[in-house]
Amino acid sequence: MHSIRILRTTLGILLLVTVTFGQSVQKATPSPSASKAPKQLPADLKDFFIGEWSGAGEFSNGKKIEADVSFSADLDNQWLSYSHTDRLPNKYKARGMWGFDRESGKFVMLLSNNFGGARLFVSDGWADGKIVFNRERLLAALSVAERFTFARESASSFRMTYETSRDEKAWRVGDYLTFKRK
Repeated sequence: MHSIRILRTTLGILLLVTVTFGQSVQKATPSPSASKAPKQLPADLKDFFIGEWSGAGEFSNGKKIEADVSFSADLDNQWLSYSHTDRLPNKYKARGMWGFDRESGKFVMLLSNNFGGARLFVSDGWADGKIVFNRERLLAALSVAERFTFARESASSFRMTYETSRDEKAWRVGDYLTFKRK
């Protein structure tokens, strides 16, 4: 019991020293991108997605699914805040942020959900009315690749498709929904 306490104390001190040292180094070394102005969200992406949407579709097994999503400008117009809520009997809920990571310059979606998931997706950006987000490793190794595709179908509708792959070559649809502006 005494050795466990010593081990915990030692680990706590090491963590404190690591965090303190890391912050000191970070403060002493300015980031090369610190002086760069952050990239702006494409105006046509914001104009299209901002608002409330209602969607219907199905899972790969044919089971029907319905959901409501909304997008809003957030954090001084640097990010799109995304909210997704499945309608009953499904229970999935997610909150996300879309925007440019200043350090890497990549367009990202940070996504968390009511099942405890926290995921990072990266995209080449909004082009020709479509954006594809591919999951990147965040905290653990990926056993299955995932991606979301948001594709404009008309001025008032878009299709969201969720897919998975074991080899990133053959993709399998998990579900899709077509959303219409409310």
